[in-house]
Amino acid sequence: MGKIFRDSHDDQQEGLMRTIHIGNSWERRYLIAKGIFWGTIASVATGCTVALTDYAIFKFSDYSGILGWLLG
Repeated sequence: MGKIFRDSHDDQQEGLMRTIHIGNSWERRYLIAKGIFWGTIASVATGCTVALTDYAIFKFSDYSGILGWLLG
């Protein structure tokens, strides 16, 4: 048999479940998709920046670019 009367522990658990509902709903899936989207955008932007920097170093200096510098 369960409890008949509520106590402060029940109120605390109910309040906690209201604040952590994001882990059990569509909002969690939305946040994961949003993170994947922005992570992909950031990765592509970083790759393009490195490629442009490498090309600029190769084109406008006597060095063979970032990869040539790293590989010796």
